[in-house]
Amino acid sequence: MNRFALAAVLAATTGTALAVPDVICGAMPDVQNHGLIGGIRAYSVGTTACNIGDTPAEWIDGTPFHPVIAVTIWKYDNETERLTQLGITQVKHSFASLQGSVCQPCQPGGDFSHLGPGCSDPYGAGLNGSQADLGPRTEVNGFTGDFVYPYTGINQGGNAIFKRIQVQQADIADTTATFYVEGVYVHKQDSAVGNNFNNATYRQFNINQSTFNAGTNGTTHREVPAIYAWQAQHADVVITENEYPGEGRIIVASKATDLGGGTWRYDYGVYNQNSDLGVSSFSVPVNTATANFGFNDVDYHSTVDSGVNPTDWAPVEGVSGVTWNSENEAQNAMGNAVRWGTMYNYWFETNSPPVSGTTSVSSFKGANNLSFAGLVPTPNSVCTADMNGDGVLDFFDISAFLSAFGQGHPTADFTGDGIFDFFDISAFLTEFSAGCP
Repeated sequence: MNRFALAAVLAATTGTALAVPDVICGAMPDVQNHGLIGGIRAYSVGTTACNIGDTPAEWIDGTPFHPVIAVTIWKYDNETERLTQLGITQVKHSFASLQGSVCQPCQPGGDFSHLGPGCSDPYGAGLNGSQADLGPRTEVNGFTGDFVYPYTGINQGGNAIFKRIQVQQADIADTTATFYVEGVYVHKQDSAVGNNFNNATYRQFNINQSTFNAGTNGTTHREVPAIYAWQAQHADVVITENEYPGEGRIIVASKATDLGGGTWRYDYGVYNQNSDLGVSSFSVPVNTATANFGFNDVDYHSTVDSGVNPTDWAPVEGVSGVTWNSENEAQNAMGNAVRWGTMYNYWFETNSPPVSGTTSVSSFKGANNLSFAGLVPTPNSVCTADMNGDGVLDFFDISAFLSAFGQGHPTADFTGDGIFDFFDISAFLTEFSAGCP
């Protein structure tokens, strides 16, 4: 146990106040456009760290005792009313601290290798886009703050987009959308004392659609992850936080949109704030007819990060719900998991209006599960034999069952054992004969 974790335990048991560092992203003042290659445009965004704690935070160059900085770009689509994460950067390894007063009055105790209590340290967009100081996200534990050092690609440069925030220009060529940037600091000392749950900050990001130069403006939402921008756009977005015991926080957003004609679209965002366990499965309870599934992730890139499997998660429909899965760590250590600082989206359409319910995730590492309150389709559990969802049991339901059974579709697995056999047919006929209430 390091000295900061030990201090936290002693403080908890004795009831004494704990003097600790607490590093947050206090500002995101500027943006640099680095150009376009192959339809991908690269940006870097300036960030200012603030130590709102009581003791200096280590900022030591050339060692593993400094924070790393991750910045991402997000898009709120006014047509779909959906917030997605568009692109990520490799992490910036900090190397020295100044002693400003952006968040609070700066107190004595800081120096070039320590950010003093109350003090701030600015890294402009140029510094945060310096390729030599950018390293892989996959080599960073977002919960403990530990990382590989020297990191892969240290002092390595490349073309204009290498290691920097990469977004598809087609995704940002939208005059009706609202864009955001999120800055996250990951710091080992910060994590050791449990101050790693307030490290994300977001701000609006404006793009000139002629030049694609960009800047930030408006309120800096300190200590608030960008997923909450979705709720700021629409108060009916339900956001729930939960944590793996003793590990890290996952946040799930849910939204139901009435498309008219009895059709609803359900949108979900799964954001991993700081968990090293990650997410490799997301499930929604639904037993009515579903269609028009969608999925959005981020594209990892540069050095070892480019080895993350880019395969989209595919939905699997079952009798009791729909589940999206990726590989877990045991299957592929570079599987397409929801890693720290990223959000993946899932959506579908159905004919059931929303009710309060529970969605769930499973971890990428280990066998951990979390549940989240949110919006889900109204269940139709009393009439599972209504295969076409029209509220009437007739020949068309029998035909739909036989078709699903012949294709090995999960909706025909009435026994839930993963095997399609006589027992599924018998179970269906029993429920069909019982009729709908």
